[in-house]
Amino acid sequence: MYSVRDYCDMYLMYGRCNGNALRTAREYARRYPSRRPPDVNVIRRLDDRLRNTGSVLPTANLHDTGRPRSGLTVAQADAILQRVEETPEVSTRALAREMTSSKSTVHRLLLFERLHPFRYTTVQGLKPDDFQKRVAFCEWLLQQQNTDNGFIAHILWTDESCFTRDGVFNHHNSHMWSQVNPHAIRPQKHQERWSLNVWAGILGDRLLGPYLLPERLSGQSYLVFLNEVLTEFLDDIPLAAIQGL
Repeated sequence: MYSVRDYCDMYLMYGRCNGNALRTAREYARRYPSRRPPDVNVIRRLDDRLRNTGSVLPTANLHDTGRPRSGLTVAQADAILQRVEETPEVSTRALAREMTSSKSTVHRLLLFERLHPFRYTTVQGLKPDDFQKRVAFCEWLLQQQNTDNGFIAHILWTDESCFTRDGVFNHHNSHMWSQVNPHAIRPQKHQERWSLNVWAGILGDRLLGPYLLPERLSGQSYLVFLNEVLTEFLDDIPLAAIQGL
């Protein structure tokens, strides 16, 4: 059967096709190849139902709409979907509490509606004016590359990173298969701590480094690195590759 969203998309397509049910069925199947395609009778009954009852659903029974038999009413299901649309970050636990339902029931409904929980990606925090500055830099860089095809190849790209003893541990993807719980542990937050400051650079298709910087990096020690260590790295690069730096 079909969800509320499916029926809504069908009727929107029906309007675009000027009330032609056969054309609507074909266009719907082409537009949504992963969905179950409706026949002309489904579309005609949908139009008749909306005109006479104002409802997209065949009955008030959720099972007849193709949703899992769960005890939710159409109004409850629509309220859950509306809440998710307004607040995508809401948890299934909160939805279940608000609708006096179970977490598993809410979860089945969301999965049926093809809604899946996607994790956030952490990115660098920027100030409001940083975005325009970045766009301006990218446009300038592309303009320089268009003027000089070797411009980017003559840029020395560098970065530093600090590696600690604890490292990065992904609790979600790290596991151990066993018939009984092995109570595996991974020590971290050690009393004795250490870290490594690592520098590396890229010039064209060549990698410079990596180089271990002093543990306590200062402006003076970094200047020594630039004047003494970096120049040694560049000595190993052909002169033609560094002339445009």
